Amino acid sequence: MLENKGEYCILKPHFIIGSVDISRSGKIYIKSLNIKDENDFLLENGRYVKLKKGDIILAKHTPKKARFITLLYSPKTYTLATLVMKKGVIKALELDTKSGKEHYIELKVSQKSLKALPPHCVVKVELLSGNIVEVLGVLGDAQIDEKIVLSSYNRVNEFSSNVKEFAQSFGDEVCKEMYPHRVDLSHLPFCVIDPKDARDHDDAIYFESKTKTLYVAIADVSEYVSCESVLDKEARQRGFSIYFPHKVVPMLPFELSSGICSLKENKVRLAMVWKITLDKNAQVQKSELLEAFIQSHANVSYENIESFLQGHKSTLPKEIQKWLKAYLPYIKKHRAIRLQYGYEFQSNEIKLELDEYQNISSWYKVEHTLAHSIIEESMLLANVQSALMLINNTQKGIFRIHPPPKEERIQSLLWEIKNMGFELPSTLDFHSLILAIQNQVKGSNMAEVLDDMIIKSFAKATYSVINIGHFGLGFESYTHFTSPIRRYSDLIVHRILKALLHKDKSLSFLLEGLNGIAQEMNIKQKQVSHIEQDFYQRKMLAFTQRLLESTLPLICTALVVEEDSYAIALDTIPQIKIALSHSFERFKLVKVQIEKVDLLCGYVQGKVIESISH
Repeated sequence: MLENKGEYCILKPHFIIGSVDISRSGKIYIKSLNIKDENDFLLENGRYVKLKKGDIILAKHTPKKARFITLLYSPKTYTLATLVMKKGVIKALELDTKSGKEHYIELKVSQKSLKALPPHCVVKVELLSGNIVEVLGVLGDAQIDEKIVLSSYNRVNEFSSNVKEFAQSFGDEVCKEMYPHRVDLSHLPFCVIDPKDARDHDDAIYFESKTKTLYVAIADVSEYVSCESVLDKEARQRGFSIYFPHKVVPMLPFELSSGICSLKENKVRLAMVWKITLDKNAQVQKSELLEAFIQSHANVSYENIESFLQGHKSTLPKEIQKWLKAYLPYIKKHRAIRLQYGYEFQSNEIKLELDEYQNISSWYKVEHTLAHSIIEESMLLANVQSALMLINNTQKGIFRIHPPPKEERIQSLLWEIKNMGFELPSTLDFHSLILAIQNQVKGSNMAEVLDDMIIKSFAKATYSVINIGHFGLGFESYTHFTSPIRRYSDLIVHRILKALLHKDKSLSFLLEGLNGIAQEMNIKQKQVSHIEQDFYQRKMLAFTQRLLESTLPLICTALVVEEDSYAIALDTIPQIKIALSHSFERFKLVKVQIEKVDLLCGYVQGKVIESISH
């Protein structure tokens, strides 16, 4: 399986090394570490092998599937379990919010010691020894959910004293005299637009209508987090900030992420600023990257901006109101032109609101508005300019790539859509065809269903040192530049761009090892996504149980997503996976009555009471 090349070996064809991922139905997939492998492979013999999410394995693959050969590395040396009584014996039931299957861990702990712990106590177990190394709390306590999801992926909340002291050493205020080379843009009326619960502020924008110039200011984190420092090592280890409804577990200490790096209102901050001149069609005429001082003149929520755009009275400074109105037509033009090549999907983001006990008090669906478009299009412009600067000057960097779907995926998608009764005009190209189908279901329940089908047929966006463009967005070149407070990849891009600006000799050093960092960030991004999803699922499972106890019958609309009888709830208990009593056609809309919630094994069971026509 290996071919000897002297100083190194390469894998022969059909062999891959990759990381393990486990779907919510318990299926095991392998994500190849080779950036040329676009798709995940289903592990045929996965159920016969005890693998954990994140394990690195060697496998042999066919076009779509793979067979496990051997485990190369396992980052998971611990697991979490709940203590349950089975036939008079206390056992450790492994926590699992996905498969709904019971698996018990062998403990090297006496029954006498276990009886001293409360029922349904959650413990952290060392897999090799079977010893309990930590008691997290009781499963019924909502405040334990955060501990569970973080501990499951060996993520820590707190920073070491060494890291915190380093972060605190920068103080709270920027001293302009220390940076004589920087351009002072603090007089410009920059505005920060963020979600109402935002805890850190990466970006601010300003539009100068007379010259049609957009300024996109991004927090200059690289000025404080130097390469190979203790802060840098900690940031790389974490990779990304983790966002929960009630808090954030930051990539950087709060002294930086919510302090001197954050673009707070009326505070002078260091920023990397893209100065982008647009033509009348909102296309880039010229651009320039600046190291600057900026000062946000207003930090406002999307809701406040949307209210202003809808003509309601606003407390925004008049100068910001003026440039926002002037900028809006350019945003609309840029978005319209971009969507001639890229794709737009209906948002299915759900926000949870928690009470003082960390139980769900309410939830709402995030609606995409013009205010969101203003920030999205501005950030896209800055990210594209950053990618072009990398390509034009060094051909190297960390890019955000999204390959086009393979022909077989496209044909499979179109076949499924046609079987659902939709008309497929044969004269249209794929992009136009997708738009035509989306227009057929606009405003209906099927819009979200159809978008979900299309997204599943696409490959996933990843980080790569090889630029192949971003299919979903419709860009030939793309990178992540705009969120260095919460994404390590952006911090790396900032360092490279600054080295290019200064013609710094450190550039060659910064360009070394980028492939390893890109692959690391792909794995960490997936882990962070799982942490946030698992937290959501734990909260929503408990919410569903409370509803079931107080609301009879508990009914929701759901979409059948897998032929082995699983559906995803679309309302009432959104995004909860429901095990159905019978098999149904994939992508079928149904009404489901919830029958059972199992917090221990992490699943919801229901029965279909009505089939919904498209």
